[in-house]
Amino acid sequence: MLDIKNKINQSVSKFIEDAISSSPDLGDKLDNISPILFSLSVSGIEPFFIRINKNIVNVSMDEVENIDFLISIGVSGIAQYITSKTIEKKHIEGDEEKAFVLINILKNTAIDFSILIERNFGHLPGVLSYLAGIKINQNTDVTIMPDDLSQKLRSISIRLDRLEALNNEN
Repeated sequence: MLDIKNKINQSVSKFIEDAISSSPDLGDKLDNISPILFSLSVSGIEPFFIRINKNIVNVSMDEVENIDFLISIGVSGIAQYITSKTIEKKHIEGDEEKAFVLINILKNTAIDFSILIERNFGHLPGVLSYLAGIKINQNTDVTIMPDDLSQKLRSISIRLDRLEALNNEN
């Protein structure tokens, strides 16, 4: 059980570090409010205790005393946060001011999700998310025919496979 906790802690820490490095200003904004220690509890999962101190982020599933605030949220609260970028006050216990400052920092930060996806899921999903983001943000009609798009994606995939094969040979 301890090994599973350590792997989860490392995975969540790596994901947070990747999110910070894929945003041009998130690290600086977090430095401004650090040190901060809070707990995040999602329904059905043990709470995570997250400490942010300058450029160091520590995540633990072991209980920590003297936290600044606790965010306890369910699936519907997560869906609300994704759609509206707000969390209801009833989900926060402790220092609500620090909690809302952190939430507003996350809300107003531009995280490059294609980089985040590429680092955690690989090159092809990263490229696909980048292309999907471009397509979603376009205000014009479709300019690439579906057949052309699938050919370009296949070409990119083949090139990535070749680059990985060359890299593995060295």
